[in-house]
Amino acid sequence: MREIISKYFEGRATGKELQQLLEWLRQKENHLEFNRLKLDWKNRLGHDQFPDGGERSWDRLQSQLWQKSYDQWQKTRKMHRFLRAAAIFFFLVSIGSLAWFFTNDPQVEGVPETYTGVVTENGQISKVELPDGSVVWLNSGSKITYNNFFAANNRKVNLKGEAYFDVVKNKAIPLIVDCGELKVKVLGTRFNVNSYSPESSVEVVLEEGSVELFHPKSDNAFCNVKPGERVRVNTLYNQYTAGMVNTSRYTSWKEGIINIYDLPIKEVVERLEKRYNQPFELTPGVKDLRYTFTIQNEGLEDILHLMERITPVKIEQVGHIITIKEDKQKMREVRR
Repeated sequence: MREIISKYFEGRATGKELQQLLEWLRQKENHLEFNRLKLDWKNRLGHDQFPDGGERSWDRLQSQLWQKSYDQWQKTRKMHRFLRAAAIFFFLVSIGSLAWFFTNDPQVEGVPETYTGVVTENGQISKVELPDGSVVWLNSGSKITYNNFFAANNRKVNLKGEAYFDVVKNKAIPLIVDCGELKVKVLGTRFNVNSYSPESSVEVVLEEGSVELFHPKSDNAFCNVKPGERVRVNTLYNQYTAGMVNTSRYTSWKEGIINIYDLPIKEVVERLEKRYNQPFELTPGVKDLRYTFTIQNEGLEDILHLMERITPVKIEQVGHIITIKEDKQKMREVRR
């Protein structure tokens, strides 16, 4: 039972194992042992895994997930089905991430296929260790899912949003990142994938190793990405551009640093919305403006004041919406 409990805390317990654990916990005398093992496990992680009050949030969310699993178990006992496994996760920055779970019907060799997922809310960043030891950083407003056969007969991850991967090498089972409109295949490497808008474009930046890019319905790679290269795939027209870049500009977000480099205001606002969890509106008169600056620990107000100083815009907040519009007086001064 000690091994099953450890797998539960790490998010690797199968539905059958979780059912055994719930049965075991029906005996009140086992609660003390369970809590002791949980304390030992958390102590082994180290305090840096729970920054800024994250430990209290982890305890609270762990309890919620446990109750959800218990309720689901009670239901499936009556229906004589396997328990659907719940997902747990770790915090990197703060307390905003949510874990969730769901189950599909297909079975492999009699074992039900279950999925584990991690969702990161806007304004937060999460760090997740996959069952094979690979590590993933999830940017704001992103989520990944993988099934219970991960690292056994597949290493497929579904991604929506942006993630940085540090992948453990396994020649026998390559890791596949499925973005819906693009698939990224790797053996062992470090790279970043931005698929916030997979219906229009997906961006891959490679720090180390090599990756191959595939269209969803093709088994032949259309691009082999080299270290230091950034590839932007236009998924609408099946076209891509590639070029060497300073990769830290695209990967430093996992340390809380956002590098804005010659980006149109629309993309700048999208990043600000995710970083500060704040909705924006743009008027047509500012759509051609571009920005270059770095965000580290600055508050949103400081960033908006900077934008007003370096471009002819006026920024106002009405209710919960921040509107950016052209400052006509500054526009006239710029044209003189």
